Amino acid sequence: MARKPTPPAVDTREATHQSIAADIAEFRRRGGRIQVLGNTPLRKYTPTSFRSNAAQRKPPTPPPKTRAAR
Repeated sequence: MARKPTPPAVDTREATHQSIAADIAEFRRRGGRIQVLGNTPLRKYTPTSFRSNAAQRKPPTPPPKTRAAR
């Protein structure tokens, strides 16, 4: 459903509020329904300590070999 553009107004904020209210009233008058959605978190955050699997760990890096003094 295409909307007719609203004419520019002196007070943009008031005109915007009024035009949106008028558009919603017209939408509802024609049988439209507005579904109000809640704030649904996408992920549940549960802090856990990191624990790696011993079989997957790399062996420690050996210390660098030093040259013997001559």
